[in-house]
Amino acid sequence: MLTLNHEVLKGLEKPLPSSQYPERVLQIGEGNFLRGFIDWMIFEMNKAGHFQGSVVAIQPTPRGKVVPKLNRQDGLYTTVLRGIENGEPVETIEVIDSIRRGINPYSDWADALKVSESAEIEFVFSNTTEAGLQYLEEDFAEDSSPLSFPGKLVSLLYHRFEFYKGDVTKGWIILPCELVEKNGEVLKGICKRLAEYWELPESFWNWVEESCVFCNTLVDRIVTGFPHEEAAQFEERLGYQDVLLTVAEPYHLFVIEGPEFIEEKLPFKKAGLNVHFDHIDSYRELKVKFLNAPHTMLAAVGVLSGIETVREGIEDSLIYSFINEALTVEIAEVLGEKEKAKSAQYIKDVYDRFLNPYLHHKLLDISLNSYAKFQTRVLPSLLKFYQTHGVYPKRLVFSLAALLNFYRMEEEDGEKSFGQGLGGSYEIRDGKEVIEKFRAFWGEYNGQREQTVKLISEMILEDIVEDKQLYNLTSLAEEIADDVMLIREKGMRTALEQI
Repeated sequence: MLTLNHEVLKGLEKPLPSSQYPERVLQIGEGNFLRGFIDWMIFEMNKAGHFQGSVVAIQPTPRGKVVPKLNRQDGLYTTVLRGIENGEPVETIEVIDSIRRGINPYSDWADALKVSESAEIEFVFSNTTEAGLQYLEEDFAEDSSPLSFPGKLVSLLYHRFEFYKGDVTKGWIILPCELVEKNGEVLKGICKRLAEYWELPESFWNWVEESCVFCNTLVDRIVTGFPHEEAAQFEERLGYQDVLLTVAEPYHLFVIEGPEFIEEKLPFKKAGLNVHFDHIDSYRELKVKFLNAPHTMLAAVGVLSGIETVREGIEDSLIYSFINEALTVEIAEVLGEKEKAKSAQYIKDVYDRFLNPYLHHKLLDISLNSYAKFQTRVLPSLLKFYQTHGVYPKRLVFSLAALLNFYRMEEEDGEKSFGQGLGGSYEIRDGKEVIEKFRAFWGEYNGQREQTVKLISEMILEDIVEDKQLYNLTSLAEEIADDVMLIREKGMRTALEQI
């Protein structure tokens, strides 16, 4: 079977609109979500004749494997959008050509720096997950790539600043898509901290302040990635092999908070896309609480229950009951009035999306960096519930206990660690620091309540709660410990029944 590339498409007589468009976007990240969301939207703008630009994608971590595949396929990949619209099944298949090329900065940092010199590069998009939007104290070297995403961005900006000798017309519009509240402001703060740590000249940061825009954003689309179970069928239908084929739902939402002129520079709406240039708070509250939070809870509870996908989790009456009560009784209860009024319909719509028969959204894929995700998606509702009710919400507490059990390492193979659920062994995917934290946690665990409370108390004090005076942390640690031990002793499904 032929592998997708420009020559194969020519043979199939499938012309592409943007193959020769200039590189206008620098993208940190090349994973399923960016390909199924940002790069797809750039393709749609190009197709409508409104943007006429292409993307240079930079690999965000040393262990990335997408860039070589992208370059072998000339930057091409296929998106399959499948779902239910107006009660009817829909499916759209398109070859996306908005990515011109990919760069591995760890082997080709000079190429990345060359991109930063381009006058036509005006936009920076990223998605490195919540774990990627963190400050990392690392050394600065002009001839090698920093490890962190903010480090790469500061290095590239600094090179551009020097190359253009501080020209204020050469700044970038930066749109991080990580699911972190006020992600643009957070990223800017980390970048400033790095610039100070690296002792870069004050004139550089003055240039960033004057010429660059860091936008807060909110993104929403379920992107499940490569459909392994249907690979052979798609090859037969398409007439080529595409190792980057990406499946997503038709629904998409992109909210951008920034200066008004950005709407003209990024004509998403003119291309008919569901993009809003607006304040994010209300959109974000609903999405994080009712789409992302249940994803994170489902990942731990579902995998330990032997469930493979989101849809199977919602179709399981025991797990559905747990998730639904967590959403309606605990999370919705502490929303603002505006969001609370919209919550019932929003939850209903989310279940429709979760039950999309065309999407096989694997819980193990969602589980990537779950510890950081829990802290941004679920923990705020847990703590706010205590502040407003004086007791902790039992289902959200249980979901944290499930997460701790999810990170229990039963076996290791090289640098990989594996847990054990009802469905068998599964890989725990997270940063080295988090893996080490849980390895130490479970290494000390002996099944005794007093010690379990102590271990959890230490973790809470170190990671989870910033303002310790507002909460009864002893009570919280005891409740989590009881659930951790219940899951260990009875198994996830019996523990769910008792909750």
